[in-house]
Amino acid sequence: MLRRVDRFLLRVPSLESAIAYYRDVLGLALLHHDKRIATFKLGDGSIELLLHFDSDLPAEAVYFLVDDVRDLYARREGLKLQFVSRPAPVSRGYRAVVKDPFGHVLMLLDRSTEGDVATHIEDGKSSGGLFAGVEQRTPVKKDLLIQLYQKIGRTADDLPYTPHFESLYEPYAAAQGDPKPSRAEVWRHLLNLRKAGKLPKLGEARSKPPDVHPESRDALRKLLGKDIGKRDRLPYTERFDEIAAAFNKTLSRGLAPHLIWRLIATLAK
Repeated sequence: MLRRVDRFLLRVPSLESAIAYYRDVLGLALLHHDKRIATFKLGDGSIELLLHFDSDLPAEAVYFLVDDVRDLYARREGLKLQFVSRPAPVSRGYRAVVKDPFGHVLMLLDRSTEGDVATHIEDGKSSGGLFAGVEQRTPVKKDLLIQLYQKIGRTADDLPYTPHFESLYEPYAAAQGDPKPSRAEVWRHLLNLRKAGKLPKLGEARSKPPDVHPESRDALRKLLGKDIGKRDRLPYTERFDEIAAAFNKTLSRGLAPHLIWRLIATLAK
């Protein structure tokens, strides 16, 4: 079942300093990196070391490569594996966190969708929600989230990538058990409440979309591609980071993630 160790994860306080150390001092080959994650090759390249600066990823973790995470989930009772959450889609397959009968935590990863054109999404618990088909790890604490949202007093569309979202996220995540929800998941909780008409009306957004040249708007629209109709799924995802990084390369002066999100929101309407 466990084919080999696939990767090691380590959280670092400064990604650029860590890249310089592991590459220039320890001599590891840097495969690729972005603003959150740097991947190094270990040995013959079959094992990777991931350094990251992302509070939504484990501080330290070892991922084991398996043939099919979803198959193990289907056979979890016979294998006596306790899944902390349902298998979640990643870029080349699925991953999951499980516990063996002795309480040890195992991080599992497969390559079951490598080479596929379409993005595979594991079936969600509810088919009627705004984020149907997207994994939900933690239950919605409706009353707490509504209370925090009303206290902040900033509309949902105006929240992503702002200190106000962090002031909502931190106490909400702290009130959840383990595993803690990611920022993307709290964002989904918030918008599902809005769709259900549970959030109070807070008026107009505080910030305005940036004024960019029409050619830049067209460039962003092309980068969004089919995601232009799924804008609410973008905040706090790797896909948003990819779009933002690529879009900023087309500008003489880059925009902050919040302003890029506000621009995306206008294009998607």
